[in-house]
Amino acid sequence: MLRPTRALTAETSPAECRELLEQLREHEASTGLVARMGIEFTGLAHDSMTATAPVEGNTQPMGLFHGGAHVVLAESLASMHAFLLSGGRNVVGVDLNATHLRAVREGAVTGTASVLHRGRTIMSHEVRMTDEAGRLLSIVRITNMVLRSEPK
Repeated sequence: MLRPTRALTAETSPAECRELLEQLREHEASTGLVARMGIEFTGLAHDSMTATAPVEGNTQPMGLFHGGAHVVLAESLASMHAFLLSGGRNVVGVDLNATHLRAVREGAVTGTASVLHRGRTIMSHEVRMTDEAGRLLSIVRITNMVLRSEPK
């Protein structure tokens, strides 16, 4: 299990962010939905996190990147970022809203989760999904509650 040694803050160095991102990649490479969808975490900072997912294998019957795949990518980003910001506490999603703006049939989708609010118990992110040309595909807002308990 991924266990950060301290909370991600503005004082976290770029080198520490890279090290934490590598640990996250190793942990997530073979586990759960993130691995099945081919999501790769690509960037980490105290106020944002990025990841990509391939369109291939994550489509709906019409051949478009699935709306649910947008949501999985967004929730994976926002929840993992909230987990790291909290220093490794359990986080649970309490609200999610997705607006799909454009379809994509090939390539990769990049999600960038940016902090909207960082409190002790509530954290909100906006996740903007773009295609390889940088066109906006969807916007997802997710709010996570930080629980008192630590992961088991």
